[in-house]
Formats: sequence, structure tokens, C-alpha cells
Amino acid sequence: MSLTPPSAAPPGAEVSPHGPRRWLGLLIAVAVVSAGVVYAVEDRERDARDGPVAPLTTPPVSQPNRGTKPPSKTAAAVMARRMAVDTILLRRAKAVRIVDERMFLQDVDPANKKLRQAQKVLFANLVELSLQEIGYSQAEERFDQAAVREHGSSAYLVRVLMRYQIPGVDMTPVTTELGYTFVQRGGRWIMADDNDLDKDLGPGAHQEPWDLGRFEVHRAPRVLVLVNKGDTKSGRAIVGEATEALTEVTTYWPRKWRGSVLIAALDDTEVRDARFADEDIESAASAGSTFSSLPGQETADGTVAGAYIVINPRERERVDEILLSHEITHVATADFGGYEPLWLAEGAAEYVSWRGIEAISGPREVGKWEQEVIDEALPQLTALPSDAGFYQSSADVYGVSWLAVRFLVKRLGLAAVADLYEDLARHGTDQAARDRILLTRTGFTEATLWIYLKEYVPQR
Repeated sequence: MSLTPPSAAPPGAEVSPHGPRRWLGLLIAVAVVSAGVVYAVEDRERDARDGPVAPLTTPPVSQPNRGTKPPSKTAAAVMARRMAVDTILLRRAKAVRIVDERMFLQDVDPANKKLRQAQKVLFANLVELSLQEIGYSQAEERFDQAAVREHGSSAYLVRVLMRYQIPGVDMTPVTTELGYTFVQRGGRWIMADDNDLDKDLGPGAHQEPWDLGRFEVHRAPRVLVLVNKGDTKSGRAIVGEATEALTEVTTYWPRKWRGSVLIAALDDTEVRDARFADEDIESAASAGSTFSSLPGQETADGTVAGAYIVINPRERERVDEILLSHEITHVATADFGGYEPLWLAEGAAEYVSWRGIEAISGPREVGKWEQEVIDEALPQLTALPSDAGFYQSSADVYGVSWLAVRFLVKRLGLAAVADLYEDLARHGTDQAARDRILLTRTGFTEATLWIYLKEYVPQR
């Protein structure tokens, strides 16, 4: 598996009238804080249930009291609490920028040793990334009765957006989501937990590499690799393979992509939106999108900024430039939009990696594989592989997808196929749009392309 399957929009977000994009997103934010007053749990639960959802980007600007009556005690408490939390979030971001661990931990519950240790690891990881930008902001309040029972009546759960930029990797700042629990103690607000809301967040939330354990960073031009602390050998090896893979993508895919790649090769089986815990999963790696604007934040589908690669820990020792050239092709095309059909996305990535194999083993090896797909894989299908169930199919959908792209390249040329890819990725929001674009650029619809593919006899 290479591309992560579509994800649902976050709770409260609009659903796109077009089909969901294939690129998966992660949400999160950060901001806040200065003083605090407790108000009744019953009032807050009612507000969270009945009140409108706050905008997902920046805290609402409070309006002056235009009447003669002062704000209610509840309203004043809410305002004071929000300001306090905003201050905490601002302080956390500043602590990372100026590398001040004491400041970062200043507002973390001193009695919660497990949380403080996890936050120390988080701080060290964030500092090691040398972030170009970092910020936190409150999105909206959430309510969880179990958290109130655990932390007390002042417990305040809030979805937080974290906005950051890794230099040399992220072309633009990206956003991910977190969930924090704050409580009031001794007249001040402190962070009491960082995972009470995890189950209610989007796929991959609070599962970024820096959330999971101490790592070390290995860098090369246009490559950043994250491995578990002490796994220096793997880090250096993957950097070398990724550097070669970048050269292959640059050579065999015509888009003049000048971006960089982040590869997380950790012991964890769940990193970002990648799920490798199931022993039946054979995927060696997965490329999952990053978002400059999360789904539901400004638009229903969000805005894809790029992608990170996650390596299956069971396959880490077998990572090579062929595997990574496939995944890096996904990264190089991630910001087009993600509406292209999966047969084209995976077929293009396979095309690039097989060009690398051809350079090493010669055209005979590729011709042999091509004939195997024609003889064995094509008869298992009745149409081009569909997006639905692509990654669960027992048929060789990767091989058939590669064959379709190879056929189009031979017929139209690689540059034309690359232009087709970009057009479909940006505008192929439904089947009608896909067929219209495909017909205009190739003379085929998906149905007629399949007919030609079934009759395809390669010239040796």
C-alpha cells in the first residue's frame, strides 16, 4: 500500500458534494492562556452540546458589551479560561522556538509524572526538527464525561490545531490536530492530559512521529529520515537509499519537482495514518498527506501540502531505492489535489520504480513482468481497478495499474501522461469528470481503455 485511503471529515465539517479525495488528512491547532475561573460542568456541557462550533482557525474575537448589563459570571469565566489556555499554548510554542524545556513544562500538571515525561520527549523531538514555524491554537471545546470524572469539575477539553513547518521538507506551513485537557488548580490553569480526545480526532491525529517516542534525525540534501533513538545504522542506510530514489524520480517522472521527502522508520506500527499492526498487511510503506488547511477547516476537502512516508517496521531492513522511488513519486505528486483514480496514482508510482529496475536489470526483466501481468493478472479483473477496495483486493491491482500506465506512455508519451495525471488529480472529482478529462486527453474513457488493455500485445 502506498496511498492512504480516504478519511472522513472531522466532526462538524461539511461533506464534499464530490467524492472524498484519496489523500488523508490530519488536523490540529495551538494558541492560548492567562487566568481562569471555574464554571459549572452542567453549563459547559450544555454550551458544548447546544452552542455553535467555533471556527477552526483562530479564536473568535470578543465583542465589547454594548448593553448596560455586565457579562454573566459564566460568560466571564469562559472568557478568562480561554485567555488562560491561549497563553499556555503561546508559551509552549515559544518554548520550542527558544529551546527552553522548563518553559515548555511550566504549565504541565506537576503531579502527572507520565505526562511530564511524554512532554519532555515531545519537546526534545520538536527541537531536533529545528522547526521553521510552530504555533498552537484552540479550535473548539469538546466534552467527555469520563474525563470530568477523572480530572474534576473544572476539566476543559479542547481540540487544538498545531501549525508547523519543517525546514527543507514542508514547502508551506502544515496543520495537524491534537486534543488537550486543562484543569484549574490553585487559581491557575494547567494541562492535565494530552490524549483524552484522541478517539474523537481524525485518523492519525496525535500519532505524528514526534508524538510517539524519542527519535534521531538523519539528513541529506532533500532527505530527512527519522528513526528510533540509537538506530543510527538504519537511519544512515535509509538516507542512502532515499537519495538514490530521488534521482530515479527526477529522471523518470517529467514533473520538475524540487521538493524534499520525510521518511519515518520507527518501531511503532501506527504512525500518522499508516496502520501496520495487522500481520496480514503486506505493505512495506505508506505515503500519507500533509495539509496546509485541514478538511473542514476552510474547505470541505482541505488543501494538501505534501506527504510524508512511513515505513512498516517489519519491512525496515528491506527498504531500498526501488521501494522508495515508488513512495517518493506519490510525494512528488501529492500537492496536485488527490482526485486522480488510484489505478493512475499507483500505476505511475510503479512505472517509475520499474524504470529503475529496467536500468539495473535490462528491458528483458521488465518484458517478462509485463507478460506475467497480461497472462495472470488481467484475467482476474473485468475493469480497471476501482478506488473502492483497491488496497484490499486479492488481485494484482498494482500490476494492472502499471500496465495501464505503461500502455498510455507507449501510446501518448510520458509527458502527456504526466499532464493527464495532474489534470485528473486537480479536477477529477467524480467519475464524469474523470471520463471527460481522460477522453479529452487520450481518446479513451476508463471503460474503453480497459477494452484496449485487454487486447494489448506488447512489441518486444
